[in-house]
Amino acid sequence: MRKADIFLGAGWLAVMAAGLVLGVSACDSSADKSAATAAGSVSKAHKKPKIAGGRSGEDNLADMVAAVSASKPGPPVELKFALPVRPEVGQLTELDIAVVPRAPVPESVSVSFQVADGLELIEGSRLEPVDKLVDGAPIRHVVKVLPKRDGIFALTAVVSFVVDSQDLTRTFSIPVIAGEGLPEQVAKGP
Repeated sequence: MRKADIFLGAGWLAVMAAGLVLGVSACDSSADKSAATAAGSVSKAHKKPKIAGGRSGEDNLADMVAAVSASKPGPPVELKFALPVRPEVGQLTELDIAVVPRAPVPESVSVSFQVADGLELIEGSRLEPVDKLVDGAPIRHVVKVLPKRDGIFALTAVVSFVVDSQDLTRTFSIPVIAGEGLPEQVAKGP
């Protein structure tokens, strides 16, 4: 039974790592463009979130990875992220976040971010409420984290939204692999 627990734990970590690797590799193909976009987004982190008009905002979402949610996927919100660079221990890392409202479009949406031990949330812990949402128009946000040690960590995003005058939430998980990840797991193998 103990080996099964280890296998399941390692399997979960492998799935999270694969999602992050896909996200980082998608960003590496346009690293210069992503870095420029991230640098421009940093200065706007405390300003009102930018909402792209219409479906044209979805074009930039192609380089982003969908965050994992334990609840049933689908409307009325999606959460996507991109890591312009691989997180290194002791170095500030920016995550580009996009909250995408879907039909039935919520009346408003807000997000609070939390981190696990080993990761420090430096800036962007909250996306203040945004209303007048458009189906498919992403709401951009930047979160800055500081990895404290090698490992695989989760950045949790709790998205709160109002639909038909009901307050609802949906929780998403974003994997963050810092430094070498979990070297002891890699060395052991399956």
